[in-house]
Amino acid sequence: MNFDVLRLLKEENGYISGEEIGKKLGISRAAVWKNITKLKAMGYNIESVSNRGYKLAPFSDVLNEYEIKYDNLVYMEETDSTNEECKRRAAAGCDDGLLAVCSRQTAGKGRLGRSWQAEKNAGVYMSLLSKPDIMPFEAPQITLTAGVAVRRILSEMTGLDFYIKWPNDIVINGKKAVGILTEMNAEMQKVNYIVTGIGINVNNTAFPPDIMQKATSLYMETGVSFKRSDIINRLVPELIDCFDTFEKNGFTAFADEYNKYCANTGREVKTVGGKTEIRGIARGVNERGELIISSEGGEAAVLSGEVSVRLCDDRYI
Repeated sequence: MNFDVLRLLKEENGYISGEEIGKKLGISRAAVWKNITKLKAMGYNIESVSNRGYKLAPFSDVLNEYEIKYDNLVYMEETDSTNEECKRRAAAGCDDGLLAVCSRQTAGKGRLGRSWQAEKNAGVYMSLLSKPDIMPFEAPQITLTAGVAVRRILSEMTGLDFYIKWPNDIVINGKKAVGILTEMNAEMQKVNYIVTGIGINVNNTAFPPDIMQKATSLYMETGVSFKRSDIINRLVPELIDCFDTFEKNGFTAFADEYNKYCANTGREVKTVGGKTEIRGIARGVNERGELIISSEGGEAAVLSGEVSVRLCDDRYI
């Protein structure tokens, strides 16, 4: 798709005629009309008025390669999973920093093999491939670092207080708004690449009955619709900056901030999935990103790659 017509519409404060567009781009009025029709089909809200021309409405929540301001990008209307797309391209030798974005996932997944609900055109579904110079045992800290970056941007854009549920969810008012899934390809002493997948409920207005008490969206919390491209364009530079800081300084650089917004802290939790269940009070994370749990047997440091953590009464936080 040639986005020159869209560029002109964005540059105009008011209406611009098809004739003027044609003259500026060196195309016929029929070609202008075809481009306008294609843009409308993509979701752009374009007003058409006789004798005045065309005008792009102020708000059009459309995702495509034009709206996402990132060079190393692969955008897809639909794919099985942006994480899987990154892994396929990594196997083919793609560069560090590849960003995969789609409007709909058919096989989105969460942590521990769970599925991720991915409503078309309602959320942000993206994965960033990185090749950090870290040891494999440090990889789980990437998830926590990503959580810090996501929380920052969402709080800035909405003015609301989001919190991080260790290790990989962003929550508000007791409900999940974001899921983060990192996957690693590594050798014994070397990380080949890490894929950080992020799913954000943006303009969802409802959820299926089985998760409606656990999930929320930016729209449901604020009553405001958001442009998904704006979120991506602000989040990706923040992620890259945080990953660079992590690679240089480790998770120590984020531990205090993470603990300030850790939703688990002070709550009674239990581990699920490990060889031994640990039940106690969460005390926040240490400088390695491990969750500290105080129990009758003392303190235990839990690594995110080993277990899941739930509230003892199975409520969500």
